[in-house]
Amino acid sequence: MAALDCIDTIQAAAKAAGRELNEEEMVELVGDLQARIKQLQATDGMLGLEEAAMRAADEMGNQVKLAAVIEKRNALLNARRRAELVGYIRSTWSDRPDLGLESFLVGTNVARAGARRSVAAEQKQLSQAYIAGFLNDIEKEGLLPFLTRGDLDQDIADSLWRIGMDKPLDGLSKEAVSIAKIMQKYQEAARIDANRAGAFIRKLPGYVVRQSHDPYKLQRAGFKQWRDEILPLLDERTFEAGSDVDGFLLATYNGLVSGVHLKVSTGQPNGFKGPRNLAKKVSAERVLHFKDGLAWNQYNKVYGTGSLREAFLGGLDRSGDSTGMMRRLGTNPESNWNAALDELQLDLKNDPEGLRKFQQDRNGLLKTRFSEIDGTSRMAVNHVGARVASNLRAWQSMAKLGGAVISAVTDLPVAASEMRYQGKGMLSSMGTLIGGMVKGKKPAEQREILSTLGVFFDSVRGEVVSKFSADDTLGGKMSRAQQLFFKLNGLTWWTDTMRSTAALMMSHHLAYNRSLDWDKMNPDLQRTLELFDIDAGKWDMLRSTPSKEADGREYMTTQGIDSIPEEDLAGYLTSKGRTVNDAAIGELREELRGSLRSYITDRSSYAVIEPDARTRAIMRRGTQPGTVAGELLRFVGQFKAFPVAVLQKSIGRELYGRGYEPSAYGANVGKELMQAMRSGNGEKLGVAQLMLWTTLFGYGAMSLKDIVKGREPRPADDPKTWVAAMLQGGALGLYGDFLFGEANRFGGGLTQSLSGPTLGLIDGGYDLLARLRDGDDTAAASFR
Repeated sequence: MAALDCIDTIQAAAKAAGRELNEEEMVELVGDLQARIKQLQATDGMLGLEEAAMRAADEMGNQVKLAAVIEKRNALLNARRRAELVGYIRSTWSDRPDLGLESFLVGTNVARAGARRSVAAEQKQLSQAYIAGFLNDIEKEGLLPFLTRGDLDQDIADSLWRIGMDKPLDGLSKEAVSIAKIMQKYQEAARIDANRAGAFIRKLPGYVVRQSHDPYKLQRAGFKQWRDEILPLLDERTFEAGSDVDGFLLATYNGLVSGVHLKVSTGQPNGFKGPRNLAKKVSAERVLHFKDGLAWNQYNKVYGTGSLREAFLGGLDRSGDSTGMMRRLGTNPESNWNAALDELQLDLKNDPEGLRKFQQDRNGLLKTRFSEIDGTSRMAVNHVGARVASNLRAWQSMAKLGGAVISAVTDLPVAASEMRYQGKGMLSSMGTLIGGMVKGKKPAEQREILSTLGVFFDSVRGEVVSKFSADDTLGGKMSRAQQLFFKLNGLTWWTDTMRSTAALMMSHHLAYNRSLDWDKMNPDLQRTLELFDIDAGKWDMLRSTPSKEADGREYMTTQGIDSIPEEDLAGYLTSKGRTVNDAAIGELREELRGSLRSYITDRSSYAVIEPDARTRAIMRRGTQPGTVAGELLRFVGQFKAFPVAVLQKSIGRELYGRGYEPSAYGANVGKELMQAMRSGNGEKLGVAQLMLWTTLFGYGAMSLKDIVKGREPRPADDPKTWVAAMLQGGALGLYGDFLFGEANRFGGGLTQSLSGPTLGLIDGGYDLLARLRDGDDTAAASFR
């Protein structure tokens, strides 16, 4: 039986599954079938042509059936996600679809239901849940030193490969085997979550971790050297029998150098229709199969983006990003997003000005937000240029931020103001935060609670640098140098302790309020929970869960959600008019976990200010590393991630997060900053308290710096001292730098504050202030 004779068999299988193959698919199928026949005969020399053709036809017929089933499932998933998005905007944001769509992607401060339960928040809570759980398990087993020192990487990789191939583990370090088993546990959890969201990822024999490829290293080596070094390491199943090995590797090399693998979504293969189909991308089997764990490790050391640990954690990050995207936007995120926008655009057909504004936002603001959650803004165009520029910024960071931990004392009133927003007292919150700082490292019980909430420690992963930079193109050695730098200057310890204390305070605050019905709860806490799609019904289920006890206090965690009775979950679904079945009940349980974890991880980044996807979108404006515009913005934005995040989160929260009502869509909203202050919901008091306390702590930080330098602290009766204290504390921030021309928090003056320490000649601040003063939408929007 020849290849062409098998087509009828496969087409019949497709029809039986309710789907006919089109002409393009038939042509592609012939090539695939012929290649598979050759591969079968090459594997088994005794296999005749007819038997090989029959076996190939059966295999591909089954694949077509499976693809048809998956395609149908994903079509339903995509239609549902699209309907949820459109319904959410129409029901909650009909007056301001632009704010609603931005809230859906990256979150805003506007106090409406679900405004912080964004795609970015879903990605973050998933990634951090995997990583925090993994790190907690590693610490509990006493394996952290063995993982971080790196000399067991080869044994760990070999263990993972042998476990996946069901081979004996003789001769391997017991610590390496234990670490490998914990790694496999979380990789399997991430795989299952992705499949539930729409992917179809099989367990691959010999899987180590998600392979990382550094485009800069590949480009520097060139194709020939890369090919010659990787070829001996690859398993023969990488190549189809009779295929052009050089051509295959060249296509793979070009794809890896382009950086397209760094995007969250791409590709449009069979069985998963739509542009840049994410489900197919994350479902795809690895293109490059290594002979064993040792071969994987050898390649990773030369061409990977870091150590085995970094590749593993990076893989969990990527899994969280992909699954979070699919959970909110379906298996074809970009296609579904555009289809939803097309539908919403029709609602404005009788409003010419609104339609014009919608199209403008679609091609501008919303596009920059989408590029952050789908990874476009992380794809370097010129890898050499991007690496050189990021290393230069890293040197500037280490040169300028040696005393940053002293400036960080102003984090205390910022964190306390967040707790005040949630209904706790400012002074009592500050006392709890100071107590947490004095106690230092959290005991094991508290660390376990934090892990269930998706909170982990920078001292383990070394990401504290993100507090000051939106830079993610840094080279491995320079990145590790920065991590060590911030560890030695105390900033890593400070950030870890502050964040964990704030997260525990929030978890305890929820447990403390569990006895209260929804309508008896403090309105401030109620409003905060609604931002994460927690309503009265969900609160009743959450407060019924058993709490976790540590240090004599009770904490609400995600662990208790497993104990919620199915009838309670079914009752909630019925009350919302949703279908009740096992899958829906499981999905609601996961929704509750996601909402609670998002509340903790997101509001912790308000307490201990960290740039988020929205901050990066504001600063990068959709540009890519290695482009002139992209690098210019990254230089200008150096050290600005923190002050911009303060404006966006702390100031924006107080102005827009207490009941502010936006103007009609299409109207000029720049002057609403002052209108928001007059809303009468506590905006003035919130901003005033924030400025007062950060100024007082700013004076303390400034005095500490003077003492460290051997100088007398500045006189408290000099008005200039308090202006400087406001600048130091962040009360005036970047805008204060322009108004008063004083040194900023990180040691730079006016021009460096406006254009970054490297490009100290670019004067852009006046334009920003002037646009804000004159009512420019873009400037005002940075606060929301």
